Amino acid sequence: MRLTGRVSPPVPKKLRDEIESLAAITGDDKSTLMRKLMLKGLEQLKLDTGIESYVKGKTSLEKSSKIAGVSISRFLEELTNRKIGIRYKLEDAEEEIAKIVSRHQRT
Repeated sequence: MRLTGRVSPPVPKKLRDEIESLAAITGDDKSTLMRKLMLKGLEQLKLDTGIESYVKGKTSLEKSSKIAGVSISRFLEELTNRKIGIRYKLEDAEEEIAKIVSRHQRT
């Protein structure tokens, strides 16, 4: 699916009213506020998706943090905040070490 230019989803009245109230408080016009809301929602959805993938064992810690769009340390912090244990297999550690060694050999 490719989005171009404008996106015009139907917005329920209650949500429109809340957006208008917030726009009055922030001084943003409604379009600017909607862009901020979509960006914030996208960031949260990416984080939730990365964590869900990690918890289900579908992706490694590194891959999950990339899905989430955050650093590994930020991802670990979010796991801690959500009281989710770290799943780290020997294979993951070996892969991380190999990447680090490879990076240092190039320099």
